[in-house]
Amino acid sequence: MLKIFSTQLNGIFSKIQQDNEFAFEDAARLLAQTVLSHGTVYFTGKDEMEAVNAEGLYGQEAFSNAKPLNTKEISQLTRVDTVLASARFHDDEPVLSLLQEIKQNTDASIIFLASRKEKGEEAAPHCDAFIDLMVKKGLVPAENGERIGIPSAMAGLFAYYALFLTAKEILEEYED
Repeated sequence: MLKIFSTQLNGIFSKIQQDNEFAFEDAARLLAQTVLSHGTVYFTGKDEMEAVNAEGLYGQEAFSNAKPLNTKEISQLTRVDTVLASARFHDDEPVLSLLQEIKQNTDASIIFLASRKEKGEEAAPHCDAFIDLMVKKGLVPAENGERIGIPSAMAGLFAYYALFLTAKEILEEYED
C-alpha cells in the first residue's frame, strides 16, 4: 500500500505543479508585493488544512510578516495585505463566505488553496489566485473497494512551499 500511496502522491505533486504554473506565479507575485510593501500575510485554513497555517506562521520557512487571520479584524486589512486561505474542497461554504466577506469589505488580495471536485469547475470567484490541489479522493484502493489515503494537507503543504520558494525567488530579484 505504501508504494502505491507514494507513487500516487508524487503524481499529485507533479500535477499540482504543471496545472497551476501560472497561478503559482501570480500568487507568488502577490506574496512578494505584500512583503515588499510591508504588508501582512494572513493565514486561514479549515480542518486538516490548518497544517498550511502552521507552516506559514511557525515553520522554519514562515513568512516573517505572517499572522493568523482573526475574523473580527477583517475590516482592518489593507490593500498591501494578502490572505492565504486553504480548504479541502473549493466549494466549502464557510470558507467561501469568509472569502466573500474579505473581498467585499477590503482591498486585500486573496490566494485560495483547495481541490476542485470536478475538472473544469469554476474556482472561487472571490480570489485573486486559486491553486487547485488535485486531491479528489483517496489514493490507495482498500480490499473492500473503498479508496483511502486522502492527502489534502500534504498537497496544501506542497503548494505552500511552491508559493514560498517562488516568492523568495522574486524577492531575491528585487534585492539584486
